[in-house]
Amino acid sequence: MGRDWQAEIDAWTERFRHVADPPEPFATALREGWDPAVRRSLAEAAEAYATRHEAWVRQIAGAGVDLVRLDTRGDDCGACRRYAGKGYSLRGETPGLPPPPPLPICPACRHTLNLLTPFFLQSTDTTVEDLIEQAVPYTPPE
Repeated sequence: MGRDWQAEIDAWTERFRHVADPPEPFATALREGWDPAVRRSLAEAAEAYATRHEAWVRQIAGAGVDLVRLDTRGDDCGACRRYAGKGYSLRGETPGLPPPPPLPICPACRHTLNLLTPFFLQSTDTTVEDLIEQAVPYTPPE
C-alpha cells in the first residue's frame, strides 16, 4: 500500500467530528464506532482508487496535459468540497495554478481530475486567468 490508510482513516474520523456532513462510512462510524470489516473494505477501496488514479495522472501528464480540474461527485464531503471545480497545473507549466491534491483526498471520496482543454475552456467562457484567480491550493487537513 502506498499510503497508510489505517492512519488516514483514524485522522479523518477525528476531522469529520467537526464536519456537518461526513461521508459514509464515516458518518456511521462516528455514531456507532468502526466495524472492522467496513474499515478494512474502505482502506482496500481507497488504495485501489489511488492506484488507478495515479495511473490516470501519469498517462495524461505523459501525453503533455497540464491543465486539469478537480471534479467531485454530488455526494462530496465538506472537507473536499472547497476544491470542486478548481483548476490545477499537473506538470507545473501554468504559473499561478497550484499542483492538484492527492486523490483520494479523504479515504471515502472518489473525486477525479479531468482535462481542461482549450475547447472546454472556451465553451464555458473561462480563461486560464479565471482559473488562476479562483485557484484553491490544496492544504492537508490538520
